Amino acid sequence: MKLQISWGTGIVIAFAIFMGVTVSTAVYLMNQDVNLVADDYYDQEIKYQQQIDRINRTNKLDEKNIIVFNGSAINVTIPESLIGRDLTGEIYFYRPSDKTSDIKIPLYPDTLGLQVIPVSSLEKGLWAVKVNWLTGDNEYYAEERIFIQ
Repeated sequence: MKLQISWGTGIVIAFAIFMGVTVSTAVYLMNQDVNLVADDYYDQEIKYQQQIDRINRTNKLDEKNIIVFNGSAINVTIPESLIGRDLTGEIYFYRPSDKTSDIKIPLYPDTLGLQVIPVSSLEKGLWAVKVNWLTGDNEYYAEERIFIQ
């Protein structure tokens, strides 16, 4: 006994399958987590000229290697010309693949202008280390990408 389906029924079945796949795909995609680089990206974009000024100010300093990764630790060095001044800032560890792993720690350099951060507590993979600090009325910014193995 052969099952016979008319062409009209075939079109309805094909359309129903198509709609089912489309709705299933839409539901699946709506439930996916979207990791933005920053939740306030619009505000940051408006203020980006200030960021450019921070970067240019940092590039004018004598010390060019603010952030150095030696495999077991990250050395953040404040240039000699800024040592001894009132300094506040933070070190931001940004993990592009997982925003829940991002870490912010305060910047507390020693008397030589050095702060050492061991990487043993960080997950393996790509990180962006961002250092932002303020001395007097001047803000500075340095960024380095590192890969922890």
